[in-house]
Amino acid sequence: MAFDITRLQTRYEELRLERSGFTEVYREITRLFAPGRYRDDTASDYHLRPYPIDSKLVNSTGVLALRAMAAGLHGGMTSPVRPWFRLVLQGNPSEIPEGLNAWLDLTTQVMQAVLHQSNFYSAVHGLYADLGAFGTGLLVETADENGVHFHLCNPGEFVIDINSNNEVDAFYRRMHMTARQIVDKFDNKNVPDFIKGQCEHTRNVTARYDVIHAVFPRNEFKTLGRVASTDKPYASVYFLLGSSSSSTGELTGLGGKPSILEEGGYDMFPAFAPRWDISNSDRYGVSPAMQVLPDCKMLQAMTTTLRKLQHKAADPPLVVDQSLRATGVRLTPGGLSYFDSTRTGVTPVAPIHQPDAQTLQYSMQAIREVEEIINDGMYVELFRTFLDDKRHNVTATEISARQSEKLVLLGPVLERLHKELLQPVIQRTFALMREWGALPPPPNNVDIINVDVAFESVLVQAQRASLSANIEQGVVFVGNLAQMAPEALDLLNADGTVRAYLDRIAAPASMLREQNEVETIRQQRAEQQAQQQQMAMGNQALAEAGALADAAKTMGETRLEQGSVLDNLLSGVQ
Repeated sequence: MAFDITRLQTRYEELRLERSGFTEVYREITRLFAPGRYRDDTASDYHLRPYPIDSKLVNSTGVLALRAMAAGLHGGMTSPVRPWFRLVLQGNPSEIPEGLNAWLDLTTQVMQAVLHQSNFYSAVHGLYADLGAFGTGLLVETADENGVHFHLCNPGEFVIDINSNNEVDAFYRRMHMTARQIVDKFDNKNVPDFIKGQCEHTRNVTARYDVIHAVFPRNEFKTLGRVASTDKPYASVYFLLGSSSSSTGELTGLGGKPSILEEGGYDMFPAFAPRWDISNSDRYGVSPAMQVLPDCKMLQAMTTTLRKLQHKAADPPLVVDQSLRATGVRLTPGGLSYFDSTRTGVTPVAPIHQPDAQTLQYSMQAIREVEEIINDGMYVELFRTFLDDKRHNVTATEISARQSEKLVLLGPVLERLHKELLQPVIQRTFALMREWGALPPPPNNVDIINVDVAFESVLVQAQRASLSANIEQGVVFVGNLAQMAPEALDLLNADGTVRAYLDRIAAPASMLREQNEVETIRQQRAEQQAQQQQMAMGNQALAEAGALADAAKTMGETRLEQGSVLDNLLSGVQ
């Protein structure tokens, strides 16, 4: 066979080895922040979902903080109840064909409807939780005649690879599938005989096998051979994982050599692997949960100590008189204990040690301080600004004013999420809808292949609020100055100011007229003004001519009196 499947499995094992440094950290984060999310792909009970909450967890601050962060990112960046993106075309507005802005707005609405009909919003919510906890997430998008579909991969079941631009362009996902699932999903001729035999004879159909889904750039793996008969840029290979320890060369259970189950390809990279924060050429990101992990571990120890103090205060250890050994002590409500009352000065039952209230208050205050550190590290206060606000008309400007410092800290993360997640999602969805004929027809038969994305979510608008405020302040300043020096208006570009302001507030593109329409309106206005000016000049000329005629008539009808100046002049001429 031309395709070297053994080399591909070797590459997968190499990437797993590089990810192994995060394994222990992932396990601790799973216990303290995201119970049940991490899946150890080397464990024998990998397919069994862990208990949702760790029984050893005594303080759920980390779990609640991660939940607030995921909900805040979901509502602040990709809210399903308000528009959070719009399609735009870069370039000079005068060069955009007529009617294209309206088509972009219509296409945006169609894409929003398609995303609502899919599982995008539930999947991206889980992806935000993975980013906040593990620093790296993986979301795969596919499409068919029923629409687009998103598959969220659990941390621990995938590995990723990056190119020279530090962009994720390859992933390997490990899945435990039963024999029945393998036969149902893949072509029967590619399934090994022993797996088909298990389904045909109903023997151990629930036995699970490791199936790897590998997606990688075709041109970077030339040594692997030609993948299938397609020349699509990204290869897609499903193969049954083998074991290098087998010497038979045949698949027997989980051992043996790897076996290809399906080959294919993609025109675009089908997955999105955003990372919270990365350093240089790191493959995997660093999360806020990793940064506050020591505090969360210390919080568990402090809470355990506090619970012991509270338990001791409510049910302290007791010292009991020797005389009660025979009868016993009943400390339950309504219990009776008998002792010899002739022994004076002896307390039959008394606490040995009972914590004082000041110690309890100090411990509770110390725990609250650690909880605040964890909440600050997980940006809980920022997200609760609009999650806990009961008003429906809270504006991005108000959020920016109240949490400007937190937004500055979150700014680089939002930019990375736009670049590595949201913009690729919109561009791939646009391409898939174009491929399946789900886009509205463009005007004038314009061939539109790629579009750009402008984001208008709450968090983005909150960041832009300061920019739009600067424009408003500049316009007010120039307007006030023009009252004293009218020439100040000559410096202000009205068209550029309007376009910049509307762009800052993420106004719909259909609000602006087409450039040729604007020029036509201005030309008509100039012609009307010229006509009005000519009419005004004509009326003024007629008025002046009428005044001269009246004056001449008056002079002609005026009787010259003897001795007047005019009479003397005429006399001199005569």
